[in-house]
Amino acid sequence: MPGFIANRLQYALIREAYHLVSAGVCTPAEVDRVVTAGLGPRWAAIGPFMSMDLAGLDVHRAVAEQLFPRLSIDPGVPPMLAALSEAGALGVKAGRGLLGSYDEQQVRSVIELRARVLLTLDGLRR
Repeated sequence: MPGFIANRLQYALIREAYHLVSAGVCTPAEVDRVVTAGLGPRWAAIGPFMSMDLAGLDVHRAVAEQLFPRLSIDPGVPPMLAALSEAGALGVKAGRGLLGSYDEQQVRSVIELRARVLLTLDGLRR
């Protein structure tokens, strides 16, 4: 099967994130907030299957029956990604990306934040 487990799971979430943004449900910044404030901390402590066991499989099944048929299955590159990359907006390395423009200080701050969070999480697991 192509891809690593982490990449396959990550890109399933990313595909749905693009779908939600393109459908006008939310912005890229709102997706980032939901993941960093909700899913990220939750899944740093316990994985998705333990999370479902804690919620109750009856609840999980009811939600799955409603949501699974409605999740994006579009196999193509999201139009938003295609348009930005074709316009030269390649993320922080180009100074422009999905969340807008970046200056050097913003990039340093984000990189430092990511490093601090990863070190903190690593320390919590020990």
